[in-house]
Amino acid sequence: MNPYLKDVLDLINNGSMDNTYKMSWIRSIVESCEKSPKKNIHFDELSRLIFKYYWNQCIFFNLNQSHNRNKKPEIIQIVENSIKEYQLSRGFKKETFIRIENEIDIPFTKISSVLKKDVCKRFLNLGGRTHKIYDYDLTKREIKLINPRVLKTYSEILYNSINYRWTQELETMDGSPRISKKIKGVDRDQFPKRGNLNKFRKFIDEENPKKECFLTGKKISGTPSIDHVIPWSYMYSDDLWNLVYVLPNENSSKSNRLPNKKLIERLKTRNIKLFKTLKKKGINNKFTEELKLSIDNNYVEKFWIGFKG
Repeated sequence: MNPYLKDVLDLINNGSMDNTYKMSWIRSIVESCEKSPKKNIHFDELSRLIFKYYWNQCIFFNLNQSHNRNKKPEIIQIVENSIKEYQLSRGFKKETFIRIENEIDIPFTKISSVLKKDVCKRFLNLGGRTHKIYDYDLTKREIKLINPRVLKTYSEILYNSINYRWTQELETMDGSPRISKKIKGVDRDQFPKRGNLNKFRKFIDEENPKKECFLTGKKISGTPSIDHVIPWSYMYSDDLWNLVYVLPNENSSKSNRLPNKKLIERLKTRNIKLFKTLKKKGINNKFTEELKLSIDNNYVEKFWIGFKG
């Protein structure tokens, strides 16, 4: 293996991590080289890319990016403040960074200051040795890569390694389900897409033939909306055990709010009833198997607690 590539992978796979800064840092360097393999890269260029990664992850999934849950990393606070400002002025529709980057002022200087203080030097240290993959000038706020061509050539391998390590850390930092999909789903400007929920109607109908709203108990006239009790923005998944009928206006007003304990207990009861109904009617497929698995492993309670955290 190329010695330079080996050093970079060693830092990605084995470096210590209190938060996810190091992964966003090296991913921004690789992406910059993929676009233009130049040796000198200013912190502001990397700051824009890092802002993009965290914007997409924060606005869609609100992932916890640090082992310290009592204090969010400074860059995350900067990004979240930018999201709040954007949403207050332009509405609360979630948009990927690439769609709105010309509509916001990115605080490059603030992010560069954090990179200068907490990331640039620390990333290179591993096992008492400094891996020389770049030189740095903290006064000029720029790095000078030793071999940018290697980073460009092996960018796909490096992206996979970075995403895997980032995922590993978030599994312990955040506790959210389907972390790998959430990282990959917003990687390199891909938009997280919801699936078509109509395939679940025939199953929900078996337990709720009167089409009563799960949230209000009122009968729904016309076609009911299908809602994720634990928000899709957290689950990033469509699962029968988390889907119910609701009135269209209740679905839109609920947004991504945390369900209360009463709703969670009702969902658990609904799932047991739904599973018994489906089994009684001889309906056996992957959806009933997943429903049974969710009951046996108490997914509703576990994911609800995770969402609260």
